[in-house]
Amino acid sequence: MTVDATTETAPVREADGRRLRWTEHRAQRRQAFVVAGVAAVDEHGPSASAEQIAESAGVSRTVLYRYFRDRDDLRQAIADYVVAEVVASVLPNLQITPESTPREVITSTIGVIVKWLDEHPNLYLFLRDRRNGHSLETVETTLADQVAALLKILMMFFGIDDDQAEPGAYGIVGFVESAGAWWLARKTISRDDFAEGVCNAIWHLLEGTARANGVIIEYDEPLPFAAMTEGAGNSG
Repeated sequence: MTVDATTETAPVREADGRRLRWTEHRAQRRQAFVVAGVAAVDEHGPSASAEQIAESAGVSRTVLYRYFRDRDDLRQAIADYVVAEVVASVLPNLQITPESTPREVITSTIGVIVKWLDEHPNLYLFLRDRRNGHSLETVETTLADQVAALLKILMMFFGIDDDQAEPGAYGIVGFVESAGAWWLARKTISRDDFAEGVCNAIWHLLEGTARANGVIIEYDEPLPFAAMTEGAGNSG
């Protein structure tokens, strides 16, 4: 008797297909609950309860926890989502083109960060509360890595060793985060004035570094890409 291999494997493929569809459905459902969790934290504060998150998701607490191991798994998933959103909103502003001026790069980047802090203070406090889970550090590290890459381009023009960019980048990101925490706690000045002060501080740090190495750059003039490229080529 001859057995049709195709007939034998069909149930297996069908089962695999059902399993894949279920896995995808579960992942989508979990993601929707994470988004609902972000909304609940944004509304109720960093201590938003599972009940409040479940209400935001339109399900019961029991259903909610079918998609997460425990409370910490849920809250870490929320933190990871917020981190990804913050990084995605900031990184495009760190791109340099031949037309970019220092003011444009600095003010657009700081503007996005300060706007997010002002509009979502509860999400920021939530990340701070989860420092043990490294959520806020993830934002800082990812942004600092991008700033370091940006500064290394400038450092080549300034004639400074690339390695000096990294501590400078982390210092800038740490300064912005600390200043943001101070402003959120007090708000003794307007958002625009605060953002302007932070931008000026960052500019003076970068401009002072350049000047100390005999390079003059202007806040509102495009960065000298041609000279930078020529310098990089000569150094090889």
